[in-house]
Amino acid sequence: MNFTVIIPHRNIPMLLGRLIKSIPMRDDLEIIVVDDHSDACVVEQLRSLERENLDLMLNQECHGAGYARNCALPVAKGKWVLFADADDFFNTEFNDFLNEYINSDADIVYFNANSLDSETFEPSHRVDHLHEFIDEYHRDKERGALIMRYLFTEPWCKMVKLDLIKNNDIRFEETSIRNDVRYSYLVGHYAEKIVVDERQLYCVTTRQNSVSRGIGYQASMDELKVFAGWKNFLMDHHIPLELPKFDLCLYNFTRHLWKDNKRFWTEYKILINAGLSHVYIINKVLFYIWKSIGYKL
Repeated sequence: MNFTVIIPHRNIPMLLGRLIKSIPMRDDLEIIVVDDHSDACVVEQLRSLERENLDLMLNQECHGAGYARNCALPVAKGKWVLFADADDFFNTEFNDFLNEYINSDADIVYFNANSLDSETFEPSHRVDHLHEFIDEYHRDKERGALIMRYLFTEPWCKMVKLDLIKNNDIRFEETSIRNDVRYSYLVGHYAEKIVVDERQLYCVTTRQNSVSRGIGYQASMDELKVFAGWKNFLMDHHIPLELPKFDLCLYNFTRHLWKDNKRFWTEYKILINAGLSHVYIINKVLFYIWKSIGYKL
C-alpha cells in the first residue's frame, strides 16, 4: 500500500461522501474514516459506504479530531499518509500528484490549496496564509522551508512518510482546538528533506458550524497550552521564527492579571507546564504592562 488518507468525521455524511468521491480509486490507496461518535442515524449511513480499501472506525465517545486521527495512525498501511477534513475535498490534479511523488525521497511533500464556501462555492480566505508561505518559499528557500516546517500547522496539504511519524512517535494532541499544531511542527522538524509543490490540489471549505470557527473558555485554555508548547519548542531548538498568535495570547493573559485574577493564575500554570520559565513569563507580563501604560500616556 502506497497511500493512506485519514479522515476524522462527525455528523456530516453528505460532505464526507463528497470528499471520498474526490479521492481517486487506486489499488495502492486506502481510506480510513474515523467516526467521532456521530448520531445513530448517521452511523447507519456510514455503514453503507461502498468503496474498495475503505476502513470505517467507530468511536463510542466523542473525543475530537486529534483523538480520531491518533486512532487511525497505528493501523495505517501506506508508505505515505495524508489527512483530510470531512468537509473538504481534493481537486482534479490530485491523482497526477500521487503518481509523481510515489517514489520521492522526500519525507514530506507539501502542496497548495484553494478555499471556498461549502454551500455557495464562493471563494473564501482560509488558505491565504498557505499561499503566503509558499510564495515565501519560492522567494527565499531557506526561510521558506522553516516556515513550512514550523508555521504551517494544519494537517492537510502535506503528504508525510509513515516511517517518519512512527520512528519519532508523533501523535496529535487531543485538545478541543489546535490539536494539529504539534503534529505539524514535529513532522516538519524531523523531516530530513521536504518538497513544496505549488499546485492547488486540495479545497478547504468554510462552514458556519465548523469547530474551528468558535472558541469558548476551555478552547481558549487549550489554545494557550498548544501555543505555549509550540513557542517553547521553537526556543529550545533555536528556530528563528516568531509566533504572533502566541504574542496575542500573552497580551490577553497579562490583561487577566487585573481583569480576572483567577484565570490569570490558571493560565500561568499552563505556561509553566508547557516548559516556559518563570523569568520568561514575568518579563512578558512586565513588557505588556509597560506597553499598556505607554498607550494610555
